[in-house]
Amino acid sequence: MKKFNLLFISVLFISTISCSNDEGNNPSKLKIINESSSNNNEATFTSITIKGSIIETNSNSISSRGICWSKTPNPTINNNILTLESNIINNEISNLSVNTMYYFRIFAIVNNKIIYGENISSSTLSLENSKWRFATYYPEGAFSSGTTIESTVNFYADRTTKFDEIGIGQGVFITYGSWSLNDNFLTYIWEGNNPNTSTYVYTGTINGMTIQGTFTHPSTPGTWTATLTD
Repeated sequence: MKKFNLLFISVLFISTISCSNDEGNNPSKLKIINESSSNNNEATFTSITIKGSIIETNSNSISSRGICWSKTPNPTINNNILTLESNIINNEISNLSVNTMYYFRIFAIVNNKIIYGENISSSTLSLENSKWRFATYYPEGAFSSGTTIESTVNFYADRTTKFDEIGIGQGVFITYGSWSLNDNFLTYIWEGNNPNTSTYVYTGTINGMTIQGTFTHPSTPGTWTATLTD
């Protein structure tokens, strides 16, 4: 009876080792290396750059490769996907939402099998507590005859703002307003929080590290752009 138990344990041990070395899920024995992480990623308000590499033993074994991503962990090729030609990966994923956590995985397809790398989690930048340099353009023929007004605008976490005009000296002409964000579309109310009583209402789209759009004014509408200052 003791010999039987010993034999059974030996067979079980050998089987366990055999299963742990089974590489059927990775037929080309390739490695997917992530160089990006939540601590060293390159992110803007609407994009994140993913870096990594795919190391394989047979250069002809990969039929497709790329990056997949979603707002939940373990994205697959059934989610968002960017296909690539090179095994060296340094690609910007754009058209993302502001202040949103995303999950990415590098993948490769070998002999109709999909091999995924580990999750890379990273967030786009938040508008909260950021400071921007605004350029407000009044069209030719308007009351200001094509003038551009330069200013700084602070967007605070409590959804309030501070406008400070540069041309006449900062700290001289200041207004306090509010802001809201619908995905990447910004509404900035120059005074207070009521768009019907504010002299200006700015609306625009955030893209990368810039914002641009139009504004309303009792005399004339116009356009504006903004870039992040710090």
